[in-house]
Amino acid sequence: MFVSAKHILLGSAALLLSLPAMAAEENNLAIAAQPPHALVSCSGMPSVPMTADAEQALPLRLVATLTCGGDVAVLSDDEGYTARVRTSDGKEGYVARMYLFMGKSSANSGAPAHPLVATAVNGVARWNAGAPGCDQFLSQGRLVESLTANGITVQVSLQDTGWKLRASIAISNQTGANLAVLPSLITLDELQPNLRLLPAQNPSRIAHAVNHQSLWTIASAEPSPSAVVLRESGSASPQNLAYRSNAAPDYLSQRLVLASAKNSAAREDSGDPLALALKAGSLAPQQKAAGVIWFARDANARELSLRVPVGDLVFDFPLSFEAHK
Repeated sequence: MFVSAKHILLGSAALLLSLPAMAAEENNLAIAAQPPHALVSCSGMPSVPMTADAEQALPLRLVATLTCGGDVAVLSDDEGYTARVRTSDGKEGYVARMYLFMGKSSANSGAPAHPLVATAVNGVARWNAGAPGCDQFLSQGRLVESLTANGITVQVSLQDTGWKLRASIAISNQTGANLAVLPSLITLDELQPNLRLLPAQNPSRIAHAVNHQSLWTIASAEPSPSAVVLRESGSASPQNLAYRSNAAPDYLSQRLVLASAKNSAAREDSGDPLALALKAGSLAPQQKAAGVIWFARDANARELSLRVPVGDLVFDFPLSFEAHK
């Protein structure tokens, strides 16, 4: 087949004209292939650990210690407890998602517009549905309120046993210092219909009262209406907890094996109140503690406030029981 010089020149010209477009397309693909970035948000900590394992099991296998405000590339994120990241110097490992402000990089971002932790007022961090640092989820049938501030996460769940009120409490220390766990300072106040303190019960006496249902559940507390009025559109609710904008790990289920039987009198086969009771002690960085505190019961209690002092803050959880039929 004969091809003229004219056709050859036209073909060459077309090829040359297409090269810039091809190069631009390749550049766009390269840009699209770049992983998203996140800022390291220390939540009051001096630095954040990056570990070799996603579980961040103790003792920690540190890969690096990330500085506050640093930029990392997010290699994988399944919205679990940790995300796999890469630092600017090429180190790769896992960082707790609570310390990552997603969708921004150090090149184009200042402080996060919506912090990942709750804001304390006069030393009190209060749980509000859908607010930054606040989460709620179901754990073995029990509704759990989770609150994160100053590198500390506190989670609580409150049940009515028909005899006592049982509060399950978990504390996770993600700060760089030891934290004291002081169950004697944890309080439960009835706000409505009466304003009074519901005193904590001695777990030894609970354990000796073998004929009473200290581990039964006839009702589980839900968030107080006063804590859900500020809920943003689309935030989690007790009826629909599939999407959680402030997703937190379930520290209660990791340490407590308490079956829940809402609206029934099913009893747990195993459960020693002395073993389950929250113990006083000290939490080292990256450690967690969980346990139960029993409080005196008022059958008419509607609105309650469970307060857990940890570090320099008081974590305040508003809770509510529906009126008994």
